[in-house]
Amino acid sequence: MGLRRIFQCTQSFQASYCRLQAFRRKQLLLSGFSGLDGNGSGGGDREEAILDGDNDTEVPFLREICSIPDAGHQVLVIQPAIKSGPKRASKTTPELQLVETCALVSTLPRWKVVRQKIVPVKQIDSLQMFGSGTFRQLKREIGDCQDISAVVLGTDLLSGGQLAELHKAWKVPVFDRYTIVLQIFKDHARTKEAKLQVALAEIPFVRSRLSQIHQGDHDRQVGGASLVGGTGETYIARRRQILQEKELKLRKALQKVKNQRSLLRQNRQRSKIPSVAVVGYTNAGKTTIIKALTGDAELEPKDQLFATLDVTAHAGRLPNNMTVIFMDTVGFISDIPVTLIDAFAATLEDAVLADLVVHVRDISHPDTVAQKENVLHTLRRMLTPKQLSNIIEVCNKADKNQEGSAADVPSKAVVTSAVGGQGMAELRQVIQNAIITTSGQLEKRFRIPMQGPMLAWLYKEATVRSAEPCPSDSEHLLVDVVISDAAYQRFKAAFNSQRKAKRS
Repeated sequence: MGLRRIFQCTQSFQASYCRLQAFRRKQLLLSGFSGLDGNGSGGGDREEAILDGDNDTEVPFLREICSIPDAGHQVLVIQPAIKSGPKRASKTTPELQLVETCALVSTLPRWKVVRQKIVPVKQIDSLQMFGSGTFRQLKREIGDCQDISAVVLGTDLLSGGQLAELHKAWKVPVFDRYTIVLQIFKDHARTKEAKLQVALAEIPFVRSRLSQIHQGDHDRQVGGASLVGGTGETYIARRRQILQEKELKLRKALQKVKNQRSLLRQNRQRSKIPSVAVVGYTNAGKTTIIKALTGDAELEPKDQLFATLDVTAHAGRLPNNMTVIFMDTVGFISDIPVTLIDAFAATLEDAVLADLVVHVRDISHPDTVAQKENVLHTLRRMLTPKQLSNIIEVCNKADKNQEGSAADVPSKAVVTSAVGGQGMAELRQVIQNAIITTSGQLEKRFRIPMQGPMLAWLYKEATVRSAEPCPSDSEHLLVDVVISDAAYQRFKAAFNSQRKAKRS
């Protein structure tokens, strides 16, 4: 039995099970219970409550459409090479795009790329995507290759019509980058916030597939105003309403998380601890950089796309003994719809509100220039011109850049190898200088009495770099500090009168 036949048998069993579950849900729907009207009763196949803790019922078809079979796939990856037009990539090549699409596929458990090819296309928006001659050739090749159980197209999001046309012709499941990235996000989501954001990212995906849901009967009329919201409403119209309602609930749930994050941010601001947002393309080494800067043993960097989906905060100390918070953020990637990025906008708020942004690049990657432009393109939508001008660029993985070009490294960038420690001392110093400038910190030296409350006050309200006996006066200390302007004014108000009294 061929590999494709084995996969087809496995998937046929899964499909039969899903159809059985779908049929059962549909019967429940027709009998008056599906949770759609919020007042269903009885047992039934009630889905998991929405992640924010409400008692709302999960919409069954969302999971059915968004799920990818656990059995895995033997994949043919086709990278469309757009010849011209606005969707043609100018900063990269089809070869590098193909490599990235293959890496995305390989990130999924039990998915393996067995064949890959680049296919020129004139218009990626046409129903069959490829020219008639190329389309026939691909149909023949896929039919002849028994080791292929699925096809992944290296394009952002296929329309419902394109997906149906390609699946009908090729007789195997067809996926786009959006589907693959979404599944990776689902696999890697661990916290409540990440799961909410993945659920929100599913909405536009499902919305684009509505025409394929219950194909052939979505114009069937369903009666019962209490169930579907009015006599004569079609299945597909009701599902649009369901999606809209679920999207609203998810956004409300995310707003709650956003408010909690805002409170934590306010606490950090009250404590005058500067924050540094570490951003970059996926798998550029952001987490490894943060671990090297903070020494946080709990951080476990992975050589994996989208290993981090949550913003995590890690305290570290700069050379002047100042405490800063390093924020690890979700990675960027090209060729995905803006709706997927927008779903994770909350994770990037820390970059917008941070005192400093550090952009980590994988300088060893052959597509490093295009990756940099992709990150900056998104950051330009979020940051002010001043924030953009203050970004610290870190060219990481220098130890792997044996064949790299020095032209890819800007003169002001810090070259590092986070694994080997190269450039980390310089990076700490550069971050320190930038934080002092952007956060309004002051570097001061005070001559204070050894006895009294001044030293304790400075340790509490500022960063004490050093405290040494005064060479000319054994009863005083010379204290070097980093202090905010507000704290400096409070210090003067509290102690200037005492110092004047001692001098008189």
